[in-house]
Amino acid sequence: MKHPPDRIDVAEGLRHILQELSAIERSVEGERAGLPDARTDGEGSWDGPEFTVETVSDNSMHTVVDIRALRDPGQPPPDRASGPGEEEVAALRATVRALLDLADIGSGRVCTTVVLTERGPRVVSCRLGGGATVFAREPGAGAPG
Repeated sequence: MKHPPDRIDVAEGLRHILQELSAIERSVEGERAGLPDARTDGEGSWDGPEFTVETVSDNSMHTVVDIRALRDPGQPPPDRASGPGEEEVAALRATVRALLDLADIGSGRVCTTVVLTERGPRVVSCRLGGGATVFAREPGAGAPG
């Protein structure tokens, strides 16, 4: 008698995907810079404008419902009129949709935090529905959040 495989904890699966995505980004950046092995070179800083991207998914179709700029502590609130430009919005949408596809999220609400660094978008964290927030890097020294 065959037994169905154990369900993988969605948050743990998402954490694993975020870590793999970061490793791939470092590897590609290292190849571009001519580094022998970028995976050992460290991630560097994630400086840049930070945004939350809220999505609703149904039948694996991900609809971005809101993109909000986050402010740095001690900074005035971001001006709504000077929100992300068209290229930034496209990068945010593409990054979040790719993450949701990789994580095999078929339905529900998701809130993802993304930083637009000089090296490209970086997913900081992701929260599925009302669940726990999963971080790409542990919050602390050198990490966003």
